[in-house]
Amino acid sequence: MSTQLDLKRNHQHEHTASSTEYSNNRQIRNMKKKCAHCHKDIQGQGKTTLKALNNYYHEECFTCRDCGVLLKPKYFPYELPGTNETILLCQYDYFRRHNLLCHVCDKPLRGLYYTAFGNRYDEEHFSCSICGVPCGVKKCFMHEDKLYCKYHFLKFFSKRCSGCDYPISDQYIEFPKGDEIHCWHPECYGIHKYWHVNLSAETLGLLALPVVRYEEGNIDNNINPIPKELDRQMQAFNSIMSRTWSVLYRFEEETAACISDMFQYLTIFDQMKGIEATALFVLKIECLFKAIGTFEVFNSGTAPKDRNYQTIGPEEAANEADSSTSKYSKFPRNLSTKIMIYLQLLRKLSSESKDTKVNLSSFMSVITGLTHFLKLLTRYGFHTALEKNKLNRSATILLRFLREIEKNELFEKDPFSYIDVSINATDNCAECGRYIQEECVQFQDNRWHLSCFSCSMCKQRIDTHDLGDATYNKSLKRIMCSRCSPNDPASIPGFKYITKLAQLVFLLKIALVRSKAVMEVQMKTKASKTSISEAHNSVSMQQTYIRTLNDIKRLRSRREYVRVTHDKEEARKSVILETSEVDLNGYASKKNKGLLIHTDPLTNGNDTTHSNVFADTKTLTLDDISRIVAVEQARELRPNAFTHFKKLRENDEETANVISKKSGVYYSELTSDELLIIQSISLSLLASNNKIVPDDNSLRRLIPLKQKMEKSSPGNFWWKMKIMMNKETKKPSDGKVFGTPLEVLSNKWGVESDLGIGPSRIRIPIIIDELISSLRQMDMSVEGIFRKNGNIKRLKILTLDIDNNPSEPPDFSKENAIQLSALLKKYIRELPDPLLTTALYNLWINSAKINSSSEKQMTIALVYSMLPVYNRNVLEVMLSFLCWTASFSHIENEMGSKMDIHNLSTVITPNILHMHNNGVPSVTSSEVSRTYNDTFAHNEGETYFLAIEVVDYLITHNEEMAVVPKFLTALMKEIKNKKIEGYELINKYVQERWKNKEIDLSEFEIQRNVQMKHSTSVVTQGEVKR
Repeated sequence: MSTQLDLKRNHQHEHTASSTEYSNNRQIRNMKKKCAHCHKDIQGQGKTTLKALNNYYHEECFTCRDCGVLLKPKYFPYELPGTNETILLCQYDYFRRHNLLCHVCDKPLRGLYYTAFGNRYDEEHFSCSICGVPCGVKKCFMHEDKLYCKYHFLKFFSKRCSGCDYPISDQYIEFPKGDEIHCWHPECYGIHKYWHVNLSAETLGLLALPVVRYEEGNIDNNINPIPKELDRQMQAFNSIMSRTWSVLYRFEEETAACISDMFQYLTIFDQMKGIEATALFVLKIECLFKAIGTFEVFNSGTAPKDRNYQTIGPEEAANEADSSTSKYSKFPRNLSTKIMIYLQLLRKLSSESKDTKVNLSSFMSVITGLTHFLKLLTRYGFHTALEKNKLNRSATILLRFLREIEKNELFEKDPFSYIDVSINATDNCAECGRYIQEECVQFQDNRWHLSCFSCSMCKQRIDTHDLGDATYNKSLKRIMCSRCSPNDPASIPGFKYITKLAQLVFLLKIALVRSKAVMEVQMKTKASKTSISEAHNSVSMQQTYIRTLNDIKRLRSRREYVRVTHDKEEARKSVILETSEVDLNGYASKKNKGLLIHTDPLTNGNDTTHSNVFADTKTLTLDDISRIVAVEQARELRPNAFTHFKKLRENDEETANVISKKSGVYYSELTSDELLIIQSISLSLLASNNKIVPDDNSLRRLIPLKQKMEKSSPGNFWWKMKIMMNKETKKPSDGKVFGTPLEVLSNKWGVESDLGIGPSRIRIPIIIDELISSLRQMDMSVEGIFRKNGNIKRLKILTLDIDNNPSEPPDFSKENAIQLSALLKKYIRELPDPLLTTALYNLWINSAKINSSSEKQMTIALVYSMLPVYNRNVLEVMLSFLCWTASFSHIENEMGSKMDIHNLSTVITPNILHMHNNGVPSVTSSEVSRTYNDTFAHNEGETYFLAIEVVDYLITHNEEMAVVPKFLTALMKEIKNKKIEGYELINKYVQERWKNKEIDLSEFEIQRNVQMKHSTSVVTQGEVKR
């Protein structure tokens, strides 16, 4: 490993050199010796001559190559990396070159040392910088380049989680928010992201750990909490946090997989698999119902008085569709109603009538409703458990809640084997014969309304607390109270109180058993009539759905990619066994000596750096379901713009080759240069139609600013024109959110949001991200969402709070959906420039006037691509959210928000598409939206309905609007390859291709009266023909 080195004094070299060296020395004894350092002759008798590496040195020349210190009494040979040259070094420089100096004392490491955070420490200095306690191999923490024990690190220096405010002892997520970097426990971040709930010491029944400021020399002034207490608190908190995240996320995955299967089997007409998936879903829902069954709001019909869910005043209460008392108690029924509707749709698939039609909005809203109400129910149950923890100062209620939910993992397959309900079971009251949907009393197969449950003898009502003493005579069908039961020896006890949630599960199980029996009979008669083409279509539709499913998983994986960082690291213990040290006063060993180090392996492997979370491409979440529904709905609306399949291998669905008419490139993936090229191409194509861009004046105003600046000087006319056109008419106030331009707000107080459609996060203002995230966790079926104004006084307070603290919006979970939707609309309305921009207003309106459907679609796509990046980012998030909101317009019969896409477009359009200060009134927050909309319609009456039509189209086609049209992508690649720059040259190239008809616009072709072979259904004027 090292070269043998001998250094001897001249008067004793015959005794210490090897035989070979001795022979060589005899040959040169009579020759003149030259110093290898100064290159002078070594002369004189009695002078000490030193020899090393077959070279001679004067004693004063025998120095370290790096620092020049005399190498006495020891030296260290060191071979230069990449060469065969060996130099002489002192001990310090030898260890320095080997990176073996203590990071604290800067002295050579001899014997045992530790490696942590890229530094090395001797045994003495591998200790806490405050108390001197040795750092453990697995408990090594660093802050500002100093080591600390776990106790002092957590107490003084640890980052605090933005969710729970507890110290972060290990890995964490850094999440930029405006100018600040927020740190989260990965579990706390996941809990906040999926259920919009924050854990805290208070809600987990633990003691708070306040931040303690470190003052050097005064560490004994504050000893609370003591090390053992702190360690106990942290272990308890981490245990509950990890369990909460793992149980709830696993439940989310399991139920999302069930809903996805239900959707898939409905689209491919597979009734038996559909009923199996539904049964499995019901069993999992039963676990959730049992978990929330102890909460009085779901069983007694009275909601707990929770400060987070109280209405602020009578004005706000008047705007609520349902009072907070009854709203949450309806969630279980809403969820079970959606399951019942799904079973109805599933049974309709077996109808032999070829004219059977299923309404498209109902079809999609069932799946969206299942997802949303399950999410609301899980979130509210979780939140209620935390609030009860706070009251009881214990985590018992939360742990019991999680324990019941965790039982859903027991059900994996063959769900009907767990359903012990007979097909003959009745869902009617044994006394009055009416349907039972509320809490009731059960005796074996019989059930009674609470109001019908009275003694057959004395006619007295029997309270639920007295059920244990009541008896029942099966032969006579008589109920006996505790006082009358001794008179009937044949009556026996056995009454049970059935909660409202348990009764809902019972009704679902009856519906499942009956539906399965009916389907089995129908399948027997239908099996012989199934044609080969129908079977082939079913396989094709299944492939289409699987492709959509995989795309959604892949996009989410990329969009939700988050890296984890560590302040803690496992140290590695090492021992230096040998070095190449040579002692001038001793004898050299005949064995070659070199640097020999033994290092203990890491117990947890080498993966202690960053990792990726929330990016599993193999699992689904409930949030993915709404995206799948949106994609399938878009496929129905424009089937020719989507994909169809050609299988590479008959037995391999995962390797299906997609021939697509869509580019697959999302706007969120484009670089700024690519976006400028896309905008230049779009402008060139729009300018070719005089009906869209009527004159050169309009054209020049739309030329992308950056490209124009490259060709212009400050004195140029077009430069001045562009500055004038981009000048904000409202000068924003510093530190304000409302009334500030999107670009300024996104840059200063923006966040990389995952609310977009594509695979990349998009930067939007914090206020937009927080509002929409909060609204997605609320009941959006309340009537008048986005139409009603909420509490005007509260709206002013929220606006002031947001303006005063732009980087930290208030807790929106305390508000209701009506209030937040009004706040979102207010923010959008008060933008200095409308969201769809004043500059593009005429283009939007002109595109709506086009008669040809294909030309109109292409023109709207081109105008959309012209939007500034931050406007398009916010619009992408808004359109996706509004489309999702519209799915709650009708829930059951007359229930629902009644705000379908058209109604939403009507109330949103005046806020996002209008001429600035021309046709739009200056309104204050106290004026109602009806006045605003009426004034808008009056001043822009001619274009009012055209603007609504544009917004309606954008919401309906939000999924495909987020994707760059294929022909634009192709032209962009050509222009990049040819290195064409500047609008004039790009325009010339595009116009030549256009005149020669070399641009493929087939993705905008409208195919009429064509029966699709590879889509899940055929749309006929808002309906799906099966």
